[in-house]
Order: sequence, then structure tokens, then C-alpha cells
Amino acid sequence: MKFMLVYRGGAVPEDQLDRNINELWGWLDNLKENGYEKVRFAGSGRKIISQDSIDDYSGDIFGVSIIEAGSLEEVVSLTSDWPELQYGGRIEIVEAIGD
Repeated sequence: MKFMLVYRGGAVPEDQLDRNINELWGWLDNLKENGYEKVRFAGSGRKIISQDSIDDYSGDIFGVSIIEAGSLEEVVSLTSDWPELQYGGRIEIVEAIGD
């Protein structure tokens, strides 16, 4: 089964930014090394496109992963130690249709 994880950032204290970034990349790399993560999107340069305009993105999404797992419950268990949770971050899980 395929799932999309949408990562929404929390409020990381300034003195924890470097540590948090290292932990986030390590967490993502672990997903990939264990065969779960298939595609990763992260970074800047995002836009919001509407019928009337093209604007710079100003929301709290900072990344997306496409992963494969046996069940929704397995995906939920994979997210339990996501480093951003301690700072109020959130992960939204969306299951692919017709997988």
C-alpha cells in the first residue's frame, strides 16, 4: 500500500534548530534505508497557484514523502518518533486510491 506523509512544522526553539534538522534528516534517511520511503519532496521554492494568482507559499508544510507499508497502522507506528512532534509538528497521512 502507498501513503503520502505531509510534514507540517512546529515551533522549534532557535537554539535547537541545527539539532532538529539533523534529527529530521536522520529520521527520513532511516525510512528510506528500511525500504519505506520511495519519494521525498522537501525544500523551498514552493508556490500557491489559483485561478487569479501565483503567490509564494507561506504555510507550514515543509515536506512530503511517498512511502510503502503494509497498513495504515504500520505507517502510524513509523511516525511515532518523528523529531518534529516534540515541537508541535504534525504529520498528515493520506492513503493512495487504487493501490
